[in-house]
Amino acid sequence: MWLTQKLDENSGVKLRSGQVQEGESFAVQSESRYRKPEQLFPYGFSSAAEAGSQAVMLDRFCAGLASAQDPGLSPGEVRLYSSGGAEILLKRDGRVLINGQVFGPKEAE
Repeated sequence: MWLTQKLDENSGVKLRSGQVQEGESFAVQSESRYRKPEQLFPYGFSSAAEAGSQAVMLDRFCAGLASAQDPGLSPGEVRLYSSGGAEILLKRDGRVLINGQVFGPKEAE
């Protein structure tokens, strides 16, 4: 990832990856163990990562979780999902799919 390479090379910011640990509270094991690191999300988002997930640590902050690209997504689409199978898919044609139920695009005013 370009950003992570630039931060690591030029800024002196410690950029590391680590594994989310099992337990009652969020912890990441990297070169150090980070107990309850702050997680960086856009406003209105939150998540609880499953143990074994690969976390990206930016100094003492969790900047996100590494994931494989989703081959089912077209450019411009977004999928929100849970480990239990719940899913919201925002299609680039304006449709929204919630657990497979289709909702049409917003009508133009």
